[in-house]
Amino acid sequence: MSESDLPPEDPRDLVNALFVQFSPEVRGFILALMPDLSKADDIFQETFLTITRKAKDFRPGSNFLAWACTIARLKVLEAGRRRQGTPHPFSEEVIESLCAAMPEPESEDEKLRALDECLEELHPHTRRAMELRYEQGHKPGEIAQRLGWTAESVYVVLSRARAALRECVSRKLGIEGAGA
Repeated sequence: MSESDLPPEDPRDLVNALFVQFSPEVRGFILALMPDLSKADDIFQETFLTITRKAKDFRPGSNFLAWACTIARLKVLEAGRRRQGTPHPFSEEVIESLCAAMPEPESEDEKLRALDECLEELHPHTRRAMELRYEQGHKPGEIAQRLGWTAESVYVVLSRARAALRECVSRKLGIEGAGA
């Protein structure tokens, strides 16, 4: 689901739909900062309520995940200040450092552009096998017949192409360690 697929009438509808779409990422972000599962769940709920309340502040077309994670980070910090008697696993400085070290989520357009560029870099025979498999939906046996290859060679070529595309897209997006 993309932001353009949603009706623009009520900003809360858009924000709520995007929150549902990105909720696993937002929850994972919160859990990285707050390893206590029950406290993380409370912060997740508070984040949702704040995002819904601030729906008019969200600019459609901007990075929703970054916006939601900023709100979640502030909620984690706020929860730490509220529980003065209960020690937080991380200080505010550590939380800020962790957030600064996290890579900015890439937009789908950037990912697709990087993928298109990487597909162009593939050997023409490999690119043809990928097109037959993923654009036209042919099974490896059918691809082998069309290209005059064995089915095993199709599996190997597709596997290597997927690995090469993962590495290439990660490199183009500047994601460290993604190819490992």
